[in-house]
Amino acid sequence: MFNKFKTQSSSKIENVEADDIALSADLEPIMDSVVSQKPTIISEGAIFDGNIKVAGALHLEGKFKGNIKAGKVTIAKFGNFNGKLEADILNIFGVAKGEISCSNLTLSNNSDVSGKLLYETIVVDAGASISGELIHKV
Repeated sequence: MFNKFKTQSSSKIENVEADDIALSADLEPIMDSVVSQKPTIISEGAIFDGNIKVAGALHLEGKFKGNIKAGKVTIAKFGNFNGKLEADILNIFGVAKGEISCSNLTLSNNSDVSGKLLYETIVVDAGASISGELIHKV
């Protein structure tokens, strides 16, 4: 009564065509580009000590000590960065200390930045605090 249905398993894969394997390989670059569109987030309360390299965006709400290399970095209001940072676009709402190199730099009215800043373009809101060396890259 309970053995009415039998299950059958096989470890053999039959009739797999080379085109089927190539199709799944073709999807890998598409999936990589989808993944790279998502921002990397270090949340408030998190403490990160080390190095990170991100092709896309990095959003820092916690504390970071180390090196960052990313396409776009946003240091949020309660974000705190200390180290070396390289980015195309950098928006600072919180605290950043160290050596910073970017193409486009924006400092909000509550930002507190100190160290060596290399930039191509800069926007500084009234109330931003800057101390250190500002170097315009040509």
